[in-house]
Amino acid sequence: MKEPHHRRKVGIGMIMVAASLAMIGILQLAIGPDVLFGDTIQRQQVAVFDDCQANGFQEPQCAKWLDQIQLQECRENKDVESDECRKYRTWVIADQELEEILKNAQNEE
Repeated sequence: MKEPHHRRKVGIGMIMVAASLAMIGILQLAIGPDVLFGDTIQRQQVAVFDDCQANGFQEPQCAKWLDQIQLQECRENKDVESDECRKYRTWVIADQELEEILKNAQNEE
């Protein structure tokens, strides 16, 4: 007769499923009344960004957006050689290659 050790694995799996469903239920109870929970977070972040933009990104909590702004400038200018854009070189080159691939695909159609 075969040993029934597979039952232990099935039991552990059922416990994990029950635990994950319980976590979903707890999460629902925590943020259930606030149906716009994600929207509230996004609006707070937009308000922080607007404050940083008004102050010229001088405050320490505004530093996270300076990298994004510099990356966007490097992508728009397709600059890979300047000192400011050297650390974003990989992303700028990837954007250029993607544009070339899309252009070639349109020409083939």
